[in-house]
Amino acid sequence: MSTEIAFRSGAPDDASVIAALAIQVFLDTYATDGVRPDLAREAFREYAIDAFAARLREPERRFVLAFRDAGLVGFAEVVVSDQAAPAGELQGAELIRLYVQPAFQAIGLGRRLLSAAESVAAEAGCAALWLTAWTGNHRACAFYDRQGYADIGQTVYHFEGQDYPNRVFGRQLA
Repeated sequence: MSTEIAFRSGAPDDASVIAALAIQVFLDTYATDGVRPDLAREAFREYAIDAFAARLREPERRFVLAFRDAGLVGFAEVVVSDQAAPAGELQGAELIRLYVQPAFQAIGLGRRLLSAAESVAAEAGCAALWLTAWTGNHRACAFYDRQGYADIGQTVYHFEGQDYPNRVFGRQLA
């Protein structure tokens, strides 16, 4: 088995592996006290194969995939339309998700995927990249801070009667 990580753009045929990895990382992040019914429904709704297949066909959405051999180990999802962040004064592309399989975290893969996402945004003519991260995901918040992203405010992700406070991070692109 190779230790090399290969990167490529996502295509609709990748929807099933993206969906499986997304559910794995989502539950690893949010279901730290067990899988509640609301989390299960959100995971299966938001990360369904059909949902990713549709997203992969959207012209303003880009996926950067990271593979080791034939296995997906991480991905970044970016919307490259110029849009306002939900806090602060930043306008640019949105990093929707940067998910790395737990076994591949803390080896620099997230940093490489973030760099690729920044390149995708810059190539699309966006001057900045912004994202939201759940405040309970301390590792992610610290990661974006270490990568030079400024904490520019707060927003809330709401589903099934639950509010999840998120920090908004952003960075101007070169």
